Amino acid sequence: MKKINWLKLIPYIIILLLIGAICYYIDRSGDFKEKYQEEVKLTKALQDTATKYINKNGELTTEKLTLQTGIDNLTEENYVLTESQKELMNRVKDVEKRSTIIAAALIESQIIIDSLRGANVVVDTTENTVTVSDSTESIEYEFIIGKVKPVFMDQKPTFTINRLYLPNKQFVEFHWRNERKEGYPISFSVSNSNKYFKTTNIESYAIPELLKPNIKPTFWQRAWKGIKASSPYVIGGVIGASGMFLLMK
Repeated sequence: MKKINWLKLIPYIIILLLIGAICYYIDRSGDFKEKYQEEVKLTKALQDTATKYINKNGELTTEKLTLQTGIDNLTEENYVLTESQKELMNRVKDVEKRSTIIAAALIESQIIIDSLRGANVVVDTTENTVTVSDSTESIEYEFIIGKVKPVFMDQKPTFTINRLYLPNKQFVEFHWRNERKEGYPISFSVSNSNKYFKTTNIESYAIPELLKPNIKPTFWQRAWKGIKASSPYVIGGVIGASGMFLLMK
């Protein structure tokens, strides 16, 4: 068997070690970048305030960035949370005891009716009542005021809500904002079809694994993922082939 000249192998070993070191550095750089983007997204989400706009359906929409990190990271006092954010995370942590959570939201809403005009008013002199009613796509109501004639001066008039109906369709959705440099942060929005329903605040949470490059990667992201996955086998193959070549030389 031919004697191996180990001195001749040194340059090849050094080259292979350099290739391995470069692959390791690129992989670690990618992990560092993801961690940095996660911190940036979380900080912005914690400080974000709700924005309102009218969507294509003419509905008032409220939107806010989503908190995206590990649950323990937000419940171990690593960050200063508002009361609504604390409530959200406490609910998320409670759900995690029973099942694995993916995303969650806490929505605060109010029904605000600043004025009711143009109603139908009916006076019933027999029953001594006044009925106020109306019916639109946003609200239906019928109020009855009783004992309104002067003959009942010794009694207080009565007021009865006979019917009050406010239909509403609420549409909620999570989406990635088209901001590549920030790692495509997740945003949450709520839309109400009824103009009397006002969303006063929203808080939302999503697991850190919900990353756009992982779920909907571009062509280049898929290609790089394939390269990273196959790089150990490629390096091993190169080392093996080089060793065999040098042994047979």
